[in-house]
Amino acid sequence: MKKQILLLCVLFAVCFAQAQTDSEKPTDKRVKFGLRIGYEFQVNDSNLEYKPNLPYIGVFSDINLGKKWSFQLELNLRSEKRDRLFNTGFRNSIHELYLTVPIFFKYRFDNKFKAYSGTQVLSASLVNDINGFKKWNGILGAEYHWTKNVILDARFRHGFEGRACNNNFRDNRISVGIGYKF
Repeated sequence: MKKQILLLCVLFAVCFAQAQTDSEKPTDKRVKFGLRIGYEFQVNDSNLEYKPNLPYIGVFSDINLGKKWSFQLELNLRSEKRDRLFNTGFRNSIHELYLTVPIFFKYRFDNKFKAYSGTQVLSASLVNDINGFKKWNGILGAEYHWTKNVILDARFRHGFEGRACNNNFRDNRISVGIGYKF
């Protein structure tokens, strides 16, 4: 797992180095970076009881692919507290710290509104030794540019793993957040 995390850090460093190059127009950057923070809510029934989660925090790079399309890579850190209820009545409390890496293709409708779709390519626990690499999620979302640099964001994440998987639930979530582009 440490090799995958190191690889992701190197990928972000390469994107960051490319973003520092001069472009012909200072306002037309090919790569933009930013920070985001928000909350994530569980939206499906499962055998897990979720407690209020701490906010997630992350960094992102938005790579312009043309007039209407862009590609976004994120690195998010999120905390989660939950209780797992077993049929025998046993309750197990779990406190997790996850590193997640979603990727998106974004379509710009105008200067204020973008819609995007993608997947989460990594969801790894930094606390417990669990297999987070097997989680595969589809993500749909929209962002609204409130100002030139401030972004309001909402997304739905659908877990494609079913009841036959080890975690025994389909992980569907809605998240809302705010971001700042540099």
